[in-house]
Amino acid sequence: MRLPKARLWVPPAAVAACGAGFLVTFRGFDVLGWAATLELAALGTVGMAVGVLAIMVRRVAYQVRRLNQVSDTNTRGISEAIGECRVELTGAVEGARAEVHELRGDLENMPAAIAERVDKYQPRHFRELTKHITRQGCADYEQQAAWWELREFPQPASFMPALRGWAASPDVLRLVARAIGEHRPKLVVECGSGSSSIWLGYALRRAGTGKLVALEHDERYARLTRDMVAAHGLSDIVDVRHAPLADWRSDPDAGFQDSHWYALDFVRDLVDIELLFIAGPPAGTGTQARYPAGPILFPLCSPSALVVLDDADRADEQAIGDRWLADDPDLRREIVAAEKSTHVFTWRSA
Repeated sequence: MRLPKARLWVPPAAVAACGAGFLVTFRGFDVLGWAATLELAALGTVGMAVGVLAIMVRRVAYQVRRLNQVSDTNTRGISEAIGECRVELTGAVEGARAEVHELRGDLENMPAAIAERVDKYQPRHFRELTKHITRQGCADYEQQAAWWELREFPQPASFMPALRGWAASPDVLRLVARAIGEHRPKLVVECGSGSSSIWLGYALRRAGTGKLVALEHDERYARLTRDMVAAHGLSDIVDVRHAPLADWRSDPDAGFQDSHWYALDFVRDLVDIELLFIAGPPAGTGTQARYPAGPILFPLCSPSALVVLDDADRADEQAIGDRWLADDPDLRREIVAAEKSTHVFTWRSA
């Protein structure tokens, strides 16, 4: 227990000092005897102790009152805080309960909504999917049939380079192989090279006559094609020429823009082309990149030549065909159904 502060000891000390002073004075004048003096001193000490005790009790009572006040204040504050937290917690719980209820309603309605959307959109998407699958299935079947027919005519080696994708599709190569078998051309020119060069080389070998000149702008691809030609034993039939692309200017009076095409030095010796298969240069080399084949190679073709333009489903190739027809009124075009579409050109005078 803490003792009272120093200022609270002043009155008792003063009283004790006064009492002691009186006792000394009375004893000095022999007013009191020693026994009476000691009795009074003892009574004064007891009184002083009682006074100090009373002060301490008062001090303790004061501290207790202060403690009660602080406790009441803190209790009220804690009660208020608990009340506020309870209100907030109750609000949060009610809000969460409402959200859970709403979510439960959404979940209950979701199957019906999904079913409604499926019923609404399924028929159209199902028809489109069915149409796509049917169309793709027919295309795949046609390519398989063309593949077997193509193998039947030239009777190539067991392992042949793949077709479709970047390479020509079996259906267009079947068309060219049939033309080789029917017309037995002495000179076939191919713009572009690759898997098709091998297949056409076998077709020429089966026909028993003719030579294939394949123009390739990419040196590495030309080398790979030559290696395939050699591996199939067709080097005596297929001539793969690395012909880099060079600037080519069309007739300025016709209003056609400049273009790039195979360097002319590699086609100057070509005479009486009887079958022209145009599958290059690639579209990425320029706009209407295959157009120059008309002004450059058509004059080198025989009157009965057959010109086959691959990838005719593209807008560039369709525009190229239109320009060729506009350039030569005697030229005619036949559109052949194929995976990538094929346009076949001949001359009316043939």
